[in-house]
Amino acid sequence: MVASTDIKFFVHTNNNAPQLQNAYGSMINVLDACLVNGINIGAVSSLTASGTIVTALFSSSHNLMQYQVIKITGANQSEFNGEHRILTVPNAQSVTFELAAAPSVSTATGTITASLPPLGWEKPFLSVNAGGGGKATYRSTNEFLPSRPYLRVVDELDPLWNANYAKFAKVGIVESMMDIDTMLGVQSPYDPTNPNKNWVGTGSGSGAINGWMKWYYAHGESSGLHISEPNQSDASSPANGARKWIIIGTKDSFIIANSPGVNTANYLINGFGKYKPYFGGDIFNDYISGLTWSGSASQSPESRGWSQGLVQGSTLNTIFTSRKLNGGTVGSTGTASAQRLTHSGYQNISALVGDIGEIIYTDVDLWADSVFRGKLPFIKWLYQAQPLPNFQFFEDNGVIYLALNTEFGSRYQGQLLLQIAGEL
Repeated sequence: MVASTDIKFFVHTNNNAPQLQNAYGSMINVLDACLVNGINIGAVSSLTASGTIVTALFSSSHNLMQYQVIKITGANQSEFNGEHRILTVPNAQSVTFELAAAPSVSTATGTITASLPPLGWEKPFLSVNAGGGGKATYRSTNEFLPSRPYLRVVDELDPLWNANYAKFAKVGIVESMMDIDTMLGVQSPYDPTNPNKNWVGTGSGSGAINGWMKWYYAHGESSGLHISEPNQSDASSPANGARKWIIIGTKDSFIIANSPGVNTANYLINGFGKYKPYFGGDIFNDYISGLTWSGSASQSPESRGWSQGLVQGSTLNTIFTSRKLNGGTVGSTGTASAQRLTHSGYQNISALVGDIGEIIYTDVDLWADSVFRGKLPFIKWLYQAQPLPNFQFFEDNGVIYLALNTEFGSRYQGQLLLQIAGEL
């Protein structure tokens, strides 16, 4: 059976992929490419079929990865066109994929090109900042969803923030909007005593507080421990250069994992979109996760390390939901949970467990409103610290995962699996 193309993923090493730099607007550029526009890979020299297996040959390095979804256009024989999951990468200039049936000819003709198709989201509102970056909103185009809120992203220099400080996008869920700055209905996160807490900075100098839910992409780390490296607060200047990133998603939700330091080995894991609800009446099954942090620029990074939403075991791993299970609008929060992975006296059992002879992992639930509301998409938590090489594929019963090293708490390091192919 031909592999599903519902889940797609993109990496910073793909041809023509935008890069997360020490520059405002970097996050929006990456989101635009992966969610809305797609990424052009280039001209295809030939498409040759042997039965249902097609080999695509490029004239230069394609920089594609196994299991990515490519889109073929321009073939005169329509059966070659469309989205296909890459089966193998024989070499730097070729990939293979499978068709549902053998094509009418063994060699396609036409002016053929390949791209990484986007997840298929829309970008309804945006603004551009003359000083760099701007604001943007993204939303699923699936109009059959019972709720379809906006992801609002502010990726520009706040007037009170020093341009040499850490860079991040301020993000949140907004239920309805009239334009990029006119937000209606429910927001999450939201503090009714400080309505602008997530969007507008306060204070000055190194005492400035800027945002609440953040997707960091340029931080002043140097040794690779990006979250809890001593003395590397937000007031530390990030190095110039491109950072590693990967986006994995569907038309309804996605994960963005990235390393905010040029030399960082570990990934921050952020997410937005739909989770799988356990209750049929849970129509507000929207979540957002990032670093939930509203400390000052100079404040110790130790506290920030506990505040990642999707890493396992952190005591403050807050996830914000669009509404409560009963439809309530204020204080809609939850945490990622896999109860069997707790360990008394430590924040993460994987910090203690070494090689146990096999890869053992579990689903990750969203615990909110005193119940398990649903299962978080794409993520699996491991029982071992780092049982696989970083960024290695792992296959189990036809489902493909990617192992990513993470960091949590006070400089503990671990790993999780992100599903990149197979049925969710």
